Amino acid sequence: MADYVNIKNYSKDGEIAISRKVFEVLATEATDKVLGASVSKVKSKNKILVWLYHPVKVTFHRNGQVEIKISIALKKEANAKSVSLAIQEEVAHSLLAYTESVPFDVQIRVASVE
Repeated sequence: MADYVNIKNYSKDGEIAISRKVFEVLATEATDKVLGASVSKVKSKNKILVWLYHPVKVTFHRNGQVEIKISIALKKEANAKSVSLAIQEEVAHSLLAYTESVPFDVQIRVASVE
């Protein structure tokens, strides 16, 4: 499994690649900007379970598409549909600023309601 996606900028100066961790950080920060939701966190006494849990999962497909799955904790008074749409838009704007030529798909899953 590749840990980088190559950016096609059509110049002869070289290639640039963006790490999976960069996509995770951008998606997490964009999610935290939206009111009514946050990236979900696991609450457990088992340190192994906490270490294995990743609320933002990034998958690089062979066709060049990047798939981002985000598990969120939704506030009780928030509308799930509008918050999910706002998160998708915020993540899309954030990714377009850094990776304008990479196709991506953002999926939101409500993991808990606080």
